[in-house]
Amino acid sequence: MFSGKKGSIWILALAITLLLSACNKSGSEASPSGSASSSTDAGKEKIKFSYMMAGKYINWLKDLKWYPEALKRTNAEIELVNGGDDDSAYSKGLDTKLMSGDLPDAMIVTLSQAEVYGSQGLFLNLKDLIKKDAPNIQKFIDSDEAYKSLITASDGNIYGFPQQYPIITNVPFYRADMFEKAGITSNPKTIQEFTDDLKKLKAAYPSSDFYPFTGRDGYIKFTEAFLAKDNIDENGKVHGIYNVGKNYDLMAPGFKDLIQWYNTLYIEKLIDPEWVLGTQTEESWQTKMLTGKGAVSYDFFTRPSWFMNNGGPQNDPKYSIKVMDALNDSQGNPSKVPMAEQRYREDRVFVINAKSEDKAAQILKFMDYLFSDEGRTLMDYGVEGQSFKTNGDKKEFIVKFEEEGNKPLGTPVWNFLQDRLSFPVPSNDAAYYDWMDPLTKSFAADFFGKYAAVSYQIKYSTDQLKERSELIANVQPVIDANLVKFITGKRPMSEWDAFLKEADAQGYSKIVAIDQAAYDAAKK
Repeated sequence: MFSGKKGSIWILALAITLLLSACNKSGSEASPSGSASSSTDAGKEKIKFSYMMAGKYINWLKDLKWYPEALKRTNAEIELVNGGDDDSAYSKGLDTKLMSGDLPDAMIVTLSQAEVYGSQGLFLNLKDLIKKDAPNIQKFIDSDEAYKSLITASDGNIYGFPQQYPIITNVPFYRADMFEKAGITSNPKTIQEFTDDLKKLKAAYPSSDFYPFTGRDGYIKFTEAFLAKDNIDENGKVHGIYNVGKNYDLMAPGFKDLIQWYNTLYIEKLIDPEWVLGTQTEESWQTKMLTGKGAVSYDFFTRPSWFMNNGGPQNDPKYSIKVMDALNDSQGNPSKVPMAEQRYREDRVFVINAKSEDKAAQILKFMDYLFSDEGRTLMDYGVEGQSFKTNGDKKEFIVKFEEEGNKPLGTPVWNFLQDRLSFPVPSNDAAYYDWMDPLTKSFAADFFGKYAAVSYQIKYSTDQLKERSELIANVQPVIDANLVKFITGKRPMSEWDAFLKEADAQGYSKIVAIDQAAYDAAKK
């Protein structure tokens, strides 16, 4: 036995040795697979950087309760820089800022800007830095060839990474109470059945200012049912001015059929003329759907619940909105509906200023945490016990979208809308659908699982993008004006072939050829 002063010193030294050994063992253990370090050891070194995006996203981000928790877990301090109040203002001011070089440490740019200015040395090449400092980001890149191809520049470098957008589409929806009054007992499955239902609605509601089919923005819908949307076929041929299925194939036989169908709707007063003529505002459309001046629309998937929560039942206690299934196409197969946005948002690309090279490792460390399992859980579900609980192997929200999502700006909230920009990270589609209000949640996973079409994203060179934009500026007004003429009867359908030649003369086929060349180059 040791005794006296020397014994006490030996015991103290042994205790310190054991304590240091325990600390070293704890600190050297690998984090769980796919995760960054836990909140207890992630913040040993302060992470500080500035980050620029549109002001509306900053305002939303500041309200999110998971955001300060993410900063705490990573020991980060981020200066959020307002680059313009909304997307339009941000985009207009961005080129000026890029030319001046007066930029924050990190920012959101377009994919083409990332490549052009990155190759000129304005943004850092992140390829080797990600391999070295961001294992979770690297894991995601390696797991998705489409993503890897999209972010890899023509010189082989990676200058930024875009937001992965959730798989969501626009949906057809209708006033179920008006359908019932019109004697419509089942949802239509074909264009003909849909047309018959519009006629039944018009007969049941003969008012001169009632048009069954109404909407906002572009009126060209159901291209998928007519086999007339832009696409890349199984042989790699591009059809139409390509926009991942959100456009149309002007040359497809089905597109002529679609325009003839719209002409029938217009003549028989089954479609809102203000919508076709381009004079419809969002407010007037909303009013019509709320007050029974319209019964069917085709819009963003959260719109049905918007009408239910913004005056519908107050105007009429029987007011009810439901979502249709996608109509079968002209060959009798279920349609594939284009996504509301590209799977990877090319206008939401995260880049790092080359002048901030000394901060790059720290910036990537923060971003890598958000790509980790722990970071994804935080951004998609929040904090266990506060916003969600675990039931077996399933996470369940214990807060409600209809309560949290409707709080005024400036109020701290649990909100998990992954279609909004905060930091470009992978999307958890199942969590996103589950976060929605009861009406939206009742159809989202099923509808998108059955009908959503995730299409190939074409990446263009700077020269291709410039030429393409100029050609579209010439071609699209000609097409738009003539489609309205055909639909309203001011131009007979017998002149359709002449119209196609006119569109070609303006450069329509040149645009398709550019799309084809860009696709072929990516596939070599």
